[in-house]
Amino acid sequence: MTTLIFSGLVVLSVAGCTVNRELAPQSIPWSASLGDDRLPLNVAVIGDPAMKFDYPRYLKAFVEVLNPGLAQTLQSAFRGNFQNVNVVEAENAVGGADLFASPKLQLSDPMKLTVTFVDPRSRRIVAEFSSERSCDGNAPGVYDHIGTDLILFAAVVVFPPADKLVTHEIDKHNADRFNAAFAPAIARMAGDIAIKASKDPHLQSFAAPRVQSVSAASVNTL
Repeated sequence: MTTLIFSGLVVLSVAGCTVNRELAPQSIPWSASLGDDRLPLNVAVIGDPAMKFDYPRYLKAFVEVLNPGLAQTLQSAFRGNFQNVNVVEAENAVGGADLFASPKLQLSDPMKLTVTFVDPRSRRIVAEFSSERSCDGNAPGVYDHIGTDLILFAAVVVFPPADKLVTHEIDKHNADRFNAAFAPAIARMAGDIAIKASKDPHLQSFAAPRVQSVSAASVNTL
């Protein structure tokens, strides 16, 4: 009897938990479009831990936690643009960074990722870039667990008290399927923004005094 009661409590506790799925950081391969020269800037990417959303928006199946995965994906994308890129959780933690990069994701179809580069000393916006992509409906994993979920649905018909536990398990599968389509779109938008940033005259102008300083230092060491 004790075992049955304990088992029931475990089932109820699991069924009552909201599924939280963290976006996995994506590795962005170097692109020839970035060129060979990185700007001599230290950039801090803001990875706000509160950046998350319910999915679906009006009938929550799970919570998508964007950071640190989104910030680390942008860090990977920007390593070809800037001398040093790190991730911090808030603007007041950027330390001696020359710029901080603040991402914003608009949930639409297509989705829109915007990254704003800000001078932390003057709070001036130096540059801003956006990219739009839809979720990748053909990505590996998009149709995983479909057969399992059909079996779970059938199990609830036979044993209705299992509804909450089954719903929790299906919500986890929904989160896995969503991320299989969502993560590649985030990676592509990050790559697009990195390419735009590499050609931006505003960033190049902002970095110009540092480029001249580095060049002068190189001359002095000769």
